[in-house]
Formats: sequence, C-alpha cells, structure tokens
Amino acid sequence: MSRTTRLQDLIRVLRHHQGPIGGPDLAASLGVTLRSLYQDIAVLRAVGVEVINEPGQGYVLPPEVRLPPAALAEPASAEEARAEATLKDPVGIVFYTHPLSRGGIVHWMLEELGASYHMVPLEFGETMKAPDYLAINPLGKVPAIRHGDTVVTEAAAICAYLADAFPEAGLAPPPAARGDYYRWLFLAAGPLESAIALNDLGVQPTPEQQMRLGCGDYWALVDTLAGALAGRRYIAGDTFSAADVYVGSHIGWGMQFGPLPRRPEFEAYWAGLCERPAHQRCQAFVQQALAR
Repeated sequence: MSRTTRLQDLIRVLRHHQGPIGGPDLAASLGVTLRSLYQDIAVLRAVGVEVINEPGQGYVLPPEVRLPPAALAEPASAEEARAEATLKDPVGIVFYTHPLSRGGIVHWMLEELGASYHMVPLEFGETMKAPDYLAINPLGKVPAIRHGDTVVTEAAAICAYLADAFPEAGLAPPPAARGDYYRWLFLAAGPLESAIALNDLGVQPTPEQQMRLGCGDYWALVDTLAGALAGRRYIAGDTFSAADVYVGSHIGWGMQFGPLPRRPEFEAYWAGLCERPAHQRCQAFVQQALAR
C-alpha cells in the first residue's frame, strides 16, 4: 500500500469514527504497524492536519478539519492545498526541528538546496517524546527529516544525505574528490564535537582517556582545524559544500558562545559564510521565534 493511500485511509477512518480511537485499534483497522501509524500521523501534522491525541482515549480528527479527496473536490484553503499536495507527492521533505537546536544546521542546508520542505517545530520534552515523533526518532531529539519513506536523523548525516539526494544543488563534490569533504564533515560531527563538549564541561581527559574516547586532545583538534582553514575560503575544495554548512555552523556557534577560540582562521572562514542569503534567512527565522 502506498503512503498516499495510507494517509487518505487514515483521514477517512478518523473522520467517520465516533469519538477517539486508540493507537493499536487504529493501526489494526488500517492494517499497518503501530510504528507506521505514528509516522503517518506525524506527516499529517507536518502539513497542518492536526490529529489530536486525547490522553487515555486515543486519536480524533476535529470536526472543523476538512480535507476532501482530490478526485472529489478542490481544496478549500491554502492549508488544505498544501496538505493535498503532500498526499499527492509523498516524497516531499518533512523537517522536524527546534529553533534553538542543531536543527539550525539542517535548516541552513535545506535553504541552500532550494528544495521545498515542511517544517515541524517541536518543543523539548513533551512533543519530542510523543509516540508519533518517537516513531521518527526513538531518541526523541531533533533534527530529523522524512523524505518520502526515508527517515534520516543526526545533522551531519542529514546534510550528507540531502547533498546526494539533490545533486543539482552542487553541495557535494564528485565522488572521486570527496576525501576532504568526508574527512571534515565527520571530524566535526565526531571528534571535534566530543572534544568541545568535554572541554566546555571542564573535563580534561588524560592521554589514555583521549585514546579510549577517540576524540584526541581539544587543542590539537583546534590547531588542526585552523591549519586546514588557513588561507582557504571553503573546507573541502574550491566550492561551497555541505561540509561548509556543518563545519561552519560549529565554528560560528563555537566562537559566538565560547566553546571555540576566536582564531584568525576561524573568523576569516566564518565571515565568508555567515552572509550567505540562505544562512541569513535561517537567522531571521530564529529571531522571529525568539520574539514570540
């Protein structure tokens, strides 16, 4: 059964059921697993179809929600048009995030792609730990994306996936030229982020502990990254890539909040990235979110 059919069936069952229906019963009536049900509910919510979960009772579709099948009626509003378009095109990107999280990295990546996406802001705690989102990411954290039937979590993995999924954006080098691209993208996601976190917490691992942790010495990592950026506009070649989105985000954030020193190499590199229109759009979104 296609996702389009599943979503339409889910709406139909909720619309005609008298009162709330529990998740297991709803999944059974649709012939899907409970995990698939939770994921489909998350997709509907992402496009504005607010399926309500009444604690201890089950799911219900508010009577004011109207989403006619495309073959029977035209959408009555812009919101319904977006939802209907998603039902017709289940390969669109659904982006789960929080304005003050690593989701900002993925937001920047999505803006650089120029691809359409549906943003689903989640709150730390309750909504990130809700069953429908735990079906997307069992760790209950953001960011995450759904692209058709593919779910990807972890910011670096999402950036790498999107660069490959949308090659026309030119955000990944040709496969034969990806040595530096993979090296710096995943060094920042692994050893650098671990070393920064330990240093920020005041934990200074011994050389033996550094070896066991796999992140090495904090200052050695800082020096290595600064050396890689010296005299360079981009981290992995002569053009901007997903590696710059990820590495640049860490450097910009690290210098702003203190976990990274303001090395001249870092400042010059970040100055060349932070004024990109896609990044500026993301910053405007964060400022709007903070103003609410």
